[in-house]
This record gives sequence, structure tokens and C-alpha cells, in this order.
Amino acid sequence: MKITSTEIRKKFIEYFGSLNHIVFNSDSLIPSSDPTLLFTSAGMVQFKDYFLAKKTGLKRACSIQKCLRTSDIEKVGHTIRHLTFFEMLGNFSFGDYFKKEAIHWAWEFICNVVNLDRTRLYITVYKDDDEAYEIWSKILPTSKIYKLSEETNFWKMGDSGPCGPCSEILYDLGDEFGCKKPDCGPQCGCDRFLEVWNLVFTQFDLQKDGKLVPLKQKNIDTGMGLERLCMVVNNLKSVFETDLFMPIKEEFKKYISSNSENFDIYINAISDHIRAATFAISEGILPSNESRGYVIRKIIRRALRYVKLLNYNKPILYKLVPKVVEIMRSVYPEIELHREKVSVIIKSEEEKFLETLDEGIKLIDELTKKYKDIIPADVVFKLYDTYGFPKELIDEILKEKNLSYNEKEFLEIQKKSKDISKASWKGVKVVNKDIYLLFPQTKFIGYEEFSTKAKLLGIIKDTKVINKASKNEEVELIFDITTFYGESGGQIGDSGTIETLDNKIVAEVKDTKKIENRTVHIAYLYQEIETNSDFILKVNIQKRKNIMRHHTATHLLHKALKEILGEHATQSGSLVADNYFRFDFIHWKALSSDEISQIEKIVNQKILECLPVEVIHTDLEKAKKLGATALFEEKYQQQVRVIAIGGKIENDRIIKPPYSIELCGGTHCSNTGEIGIFKILSETSVGTNIRRIEAICGEKVSYYIDNLSKILSEIGYMLGTTNLEEIKFKIEKLIQENKKLQKEIENIKLNLTSQHSQEISQELNGIKFYIKHIPDIELRQLRTLSDEIIRKYEKEPYLVVLYSTQKEKISIVIRTTPTLIQQGLTSQKFAEKISKNLNIRLAGRDDFVQGGGSIIEEKPISIHTILNILTQ
Repeated sequence: MKITSTEIRKKFIEYFGSLNHIVFNSDSLIPSSDPTLLFTSAGMVQFKDYFLAKKTGLKRACSIQKCLRTSDIEKVGHTIRHLTFFEMLGNFSFGDYFKKEAIHWAWEFICNVVNLDRTRLYITVYKDDDEAYEIWSKILPTSKIYKLSEETNFWKMGDSGPCGPCSEILYDLGDEFGCKKPDCGPQCGCDRFLEVWNLVFTQFDLQKDGKLVPLKQKNIDTGMGLERLCMVVNNLKSVFETDLFMPIKEEFKKYISSNSENFDIYINAISDHIRAATFAISEGILPSNESRGYVIRKIIRRALRYVKLLNYNKPILYKLVPKVVEIMRSVYPEIELHREKVSVIIKSEEEKFLETLDEGIKLIDELTKKYKDIIPADVVFKLYDTYGFPKELIDEILKEKNLSYNEKEFLEIQKKSKDISKASWKGVKVVNKDIYLLFPQTKFIGYEEFSTKAKLLGIIKDTKVINKASKNEEVELIFDITTFYGESGGQIGDSGTIETLDNKIVAEVKDTKKIENRTVHIAYLYQEIETNSDFILKVNIQKRKNIMRHHTATHLLHKALKEILGEHATQSGSLVADNYFRFDFIHWKALSSDEISQIEKIVNQKILECLPVEVIHTDLEKAKKLGATALFEEKYQQQVRVIAIGGKIENDRIIKPPYSIELCGGTHCSNTGEIGIFKILSETSVGTNIRRIEAICGEKVSYYIDNLSKILSEIGYMLGTTNLEEIKFKIEKLIQENKKLQKEIENIKLNLTSQHSQEISQELNGIKFYIKHIPDIELRQLRTLSDEIIRKYEKEPYLVVLYSTQKEKISIVIRTTPTLIQQGLTSQKFAEKISKNLNIRLAGRDDFVQGGGSIIEEKPISIHTILNILTQ
């Protein structure tokens, strides 16, 4: 009888829940408390502080953790078991039970709860762990227990941290999966003996110098891959045959069918990679060229290369996202909130990479023919730099073709060109939250009130808790209740004052943070204060109202962007302040002036309509049914706050559809009319497919218009007119006159410098070389001159090279005529020779290349030097 992945999850949680384990939800893929990790790679990550006894009060826990690892990415799809994204079932003990209970409960669950065939189970233990060996020997024959080395049976989380000996439960898949060697067994690295569950007996804290320091308490950390368990429980031959992958593969086959002998490898890798990308992007990890984003881009591009190998040349991965969501939403409902955003981002990545993939693969094919064993590192770097191939993908492709390159040289070139690779990760700033956990959670009443009486519970100075603070000190204050909004969700923190009960100001609150549901007031003291004293907290009302105007406007802007640009234009970040706001959204090109005008018009129209802003408290599932939009950067609890603008909602039912509805914990106007007026200040790019709008509302627009009017008056005074149309006409006339004068100046300068130029015209092997050196002119002037020359010679096999030197700099333009290009002799081919010999950067297309760089002034570059380089 088949057991679904959903049933396995349920059985695991119910079993360990019955053994008094507290059930924890999966932590984020982004480790919030460990700066040494790019991703959450194991179930124990969220419990690290309990293992180290930095946190106490928790004895037993269990979880199903979503994990992401890329250490074996080259094996994904090629084996029956390797994955980048997977779920890890784990039970944990923090100074409570140890080896005996962990071993017995694991055996009980695996044999009696999910009913694995115990005759096919084998055990490994660390070679020096006699205690674990003794416990196992009372459960099954010693012939099935293997003592192995530190390499396989001593678990480490990283270069430092909790660690200890481990015991693995292996499942014998049968001889057909084995290596056929006489000594094949659990110690072998082949696929026959599949690790199902790893029981780690965490006893030590590994120091950075390699020393093992005993932990204050002995702990248990177990990890069992859901996909592997689902495979063996159902007697399948691969994790990719489970219900976690088959629907994705079937969906893929609707678009692509192939007779390729590697089809199964490709489709397996693709189904894994789309899961990883979907979950990562849904948590706000956007593909990029650095840190986490680099890893996700690498995964997407690796999957797309497999699609390409199946002779499919259009975006397809994004079409698989809904199927991933369908399979996983019952366990991770948050991914459904981001389904459309994830699809749009992945499709954009596909389109971008497909543009250069063909050229890159063509180059690789040429390299295969040209080089037998070793490819020059600079040529390999071109695949990385110009065609966007992740280094790991290059390594994988070249390995397939039995080619290699000097990796050290590659990395030196990479560093020199300032490209950022995976190794650029420098960690994240992590706030030590433990000190704030000493205090109870703060009750926030600031949605309704601007002032309140509150008791001072704690004073923190230089990361230490104190009971009294003196005048003129800056400290962090925690109260039992507050009206101050702590910075979160993109909205800045409130400022204001702290007063005595008789209204004397004792402190100024400069900023407010929200840390672990504690509101932290960063305050400058005018008088001495003590804990357990009562005060009056007063928010700066004018600043708060400006923040509220800007925050409500972001919701209107979000909706307007979707109306004008399309549903893909979803929010990817924001900053809501009192003097302006910025709003980042997904879009792949700059907005036109007409689009900006339309967006402003829509937002201001909704402001004029004075739409009511309704706050709804409900659960996440009901919010989804209402159609509420969720944001990437936010992590939602089951109970959520919904902001609905316009419309009418009663008892979680839509009576009249709202204009905008979003999950949001920020402060808002009660009516859009309170915003006053909305104005976009700028629209720019802040990353691949990410645009940013900066805007202002209310009185800030009034100040902006006053200032603009003043500037226009001053310009009119300088031009001798107050008429706006005449001002525009006079400025346009001045611009045209200026352009005309600039052109005349450039022509005069070009004529003068040409008198000092050197040139050579020579024909070699059917190619006519025209090389000219013109000192002290700009690159744009070289381009202009090259246009004239190439038109003159366009019907002949001409290579035109113009260059200029200014002190220690060189600018160069290379042009080839259509006749040469037809022979395969492009500007880029000649540019490669010059780049290699002169160490300068050049870029362009087949008929035109330009660029420049630094040269040594004492070694001038002659036209004959250029000719020799080109004819090598």
C-alpha cells in the first residue's frame, strides 16, 4: 500500500509529538540567527542556540525543515538520491534524552510506524563510539552494524559549532543498485545502501582552532530526508519517482518529449531545481550575481541548460511553478501567496539567459575543436563574464567534454575584473536578540492611540541590562506597552518624547525598533530614569501622519503599477519614511513619461475618491481567499492583518471588491483623502528586472511645488520671460545652439589633431588594414570618424582600427566591413588579439568593437605595433 509524502509528514509529527516533543514549523531558508550559513541546510539550524545552551527552557523538539544545499549540485539528476532542495524530518533533545532513546525511537518509527522492511536495514556508527554500538547490538545482529571513520560518522555543522559522533540507518536497495564489487557493503559509496536517517549525538562544540570542547549538555540532532523515506517506503527506485516529483515531471512532459538517452537525467535535475528556485524566490531571494541570489541564478541556469539540451529554445521553467505550489501549498501555504511573482521572475531569468546561451554553447563547441586538453583561463572567463555561465556550470560542461583549464588563473582574472562570484559572500549582520528576550513582549496600541501611560521594564546600555541610567546618555528602553511603531515591514520607526506623569520631558525617542516582538525605544535622556517607573509615551504625531500618508500611498501605487504595467509588477521592497517613500517592483524596462503620468493620475484619482481604509484581522488561509497580496520580505504568522482600500468586507466575505487588499502590519490613514496628493519624483533601475519609484505625498508635495515654482521663476528671469511656453521654447533653442557649437568645436579639434596623426594602409593575405593613431581625442570622436571611413570602404575587405592615446590611457575603435564578416573575420575576433596583447577591455558586435584601458606612457603604442598584433 502506497504512503503519500503528506501521510509520512503527519505520522512523523504525531509520533514524536506523542513523545512530548514540541512541534516547530519549518524555519526560513535564510538562517536568521547564523551569519556563517548562506542557507538553512539542516533541521538543527534553528535550534543552534539551544544546542550551545545559550537558550534554555526547551527540552525536546521536532520539525520538518525545508533545506537547500548545493555541495553536490553536479550529482543532482545523475543519481537516485541527490537534491538541492529537500525536506528534513528531525527530532531533537537539548540536555534531555540521549543515545538510548534516540536509537530506540528511530527504530520504532522506521519499522513499526512506516513499516520499512527491517531485513533490509543496516547500521553504521562512529569507530570509537562503543556506547552506540552496544545499544544497536541489542536491537539487531552485529553483522548488520558497521564501525566507520570520522569522514562518514562524525557530524560537523561547519568549520565551527556543535558536532559529535553519529549513527546512520541505511536501507539496502538491492544488488541492481550496487557497484558489483565483492566487498560492496554499507561502507561503500555506491547507491545500493541508501542513508535514510542520521542520528547525531551532539556532544562537542568545535572551535575555530579545531579543538573539541564538551558542550554543557549532551544533545540529540537527527535528520531524515523526506524524499528518501518516501522512496524506500513505497519501494521506488529513485526519489524522483515519489509524489513530490512525479507531478512536476508529468507537467514538464506536456511541453517537451524527447528520445534523448539522457532525458531522465535532465528532467530529474529540472524538477529538483524548479523546487529550489520556487521556494527560494518565494522567500525574497532574487536571482543576482552575489551571495544567495548567485546560487539561485546558478540553479535556474543549470536547469535551463538541460532544457536547451533537449532542443527546446523557449522559457518553460516558469510554467512548472504552479505545479510545485500545488504539491507543497498544504504544508507551506505561504508559497501560494507568491506564485505569480515567482513565475514572473523565473521567466525573466530564462529570457535573459536564453539570449546568450546559444552564443555561449557555440563558443564551447569551437573550443572543443580548437583545444584538445587545456583551454586558456581568459577564454574560459569569457564564458563567465560575457555569456553569464556560472563557474560551476562551466566546470560541469568542460568535464563532460574532457577539457580543463587553470582555475587559479581564472580566479585571478575574475578578481582583477572585479566580478563577484559565489566566494564574495561576507555574511550578514546578525543582531544578538537574547538580551531582548529577557523581557516580556510589548503590547502595541499605536494603531489607535498616539500616547499612553507605560511602565519602564528595562534599560539596555552597550548590550548590558541596567536598572538606572543618567542624564545625557543614549540608551534602549523597553516598556510594557507602547504607542511607538517599531521599524518593520519597510516602515521606519516612530520618534517622540517620554514624559513624567506631570508632563515633564525626560527623554527624546530618536528611533524605534521591533526585535522579537519587543519594541525597543532608542532614546536620549534629559534626566535620570529608573526601571519600574511609570511614564507617558508620546509619538511625534506630525511625523507619524506623514508616514501613514506615504504607507497608504504605497498600496495605491502597487495597484496602479499592476493596472498600467501588468500583474507582474509586484512589490519587491520598500522604505516608508515621513519625508518620502521608495517602492521597488518587478519590471524589465524603464517607465515612459506617459506611464508615469498615468500611474500618478490613477493614484491621485483614488485619493480624491476618499476611499475608506479598512483593517481586517483574520487567518492566513482566509486572507488568501480574499485575494490579499503578500510581500517577499515579510514572514507571516497564521494570524494576519489585512489592509483593504475601498470596497466592503464583512465576516471574511467580500461584499464589494476592494480596490487594493494587502497583508500589512504598518500604520495607515483611515481614508485615502487624508493622503492629500501624490507625486512621483524619480523612477530608476536598482537591479536586474527591479525598478524603483521614489515619491512624496501631502504637505511634502506642497513644498516640492513651491520649490519648483521658485526655480522656474528664476529660470524665467534669466531668460527674460515669465511665460512657461516661452521658457520651454527658449531653452530648446539654447540647447540646439549649444549642440551646433559643440559640433563645430569637435570638428575644429579633430582637424587640428588629425594634422598630428599617423596612419598606415596595407593589404596582407586578402585583408586591407587601415590603422590610424590620432592623439588626444575622445572615444566618441573616434566613433564618428570610423563611421565616415567604413562607409567609404564598405564594399571592400577592410579592417579599420582607430585609436587615440591621452597620457596613460588608450581609446580604440575596431570596424570590419560586411565582406570580411562573411569570411568569418569579425571585429570581435581582432579585438580578442588586441585585448590579449595590450590588456585592455573591448566589447561590441561583429562589425563594431570599442573600448580602452591603461597603458605605460614610457612605452607608446605605434601603428606598426597594432598591425603586428592583428596579423599574428
